[in-house]
Amino acid sequence: MKNLLFIGLTLFLLFSCDTGNIDVNQQYIGIWKNSASDLTRTLEVKSSGRCFYEEVKVSGNMSTSISYNGFFVLKDSILTIGFKKLTINEEPVLTGSTWYMTMDDIEYTKQ
Repeated sequence: MKNLLFIGLTLFLLFSCDTGNIDVNQQYIGIWKNSASDLTRTLEVKSSGRCFYEEVKVSGNMSTSISYNGFFVLKDSILTIGFKKLTINEEPVLTGSTWYMTMDDIEYTKQ
């Protein structure tokens, strides 16, 4: 019985993991940042489809961070990176010589 449960959970995890769709969303590749006083948000999207999202909060001499790793999965306007979901309000756009994007109503610039 335990083996059957283990096999079932393994199959569930394999089929529920999405490998990403960066191939049709190339404009997202790069490092995107937003800094507001004591909070810095960073999204790194690699051409392989791997992603890293981090929020770092600085308070005095202390800093705390939370990060997520996973594949770039964009469905409709929801970007999923591991267990983190971000809403894309405005897709990447080039204005002058700077790329901008808005996620969760926060503007990010491409570094």
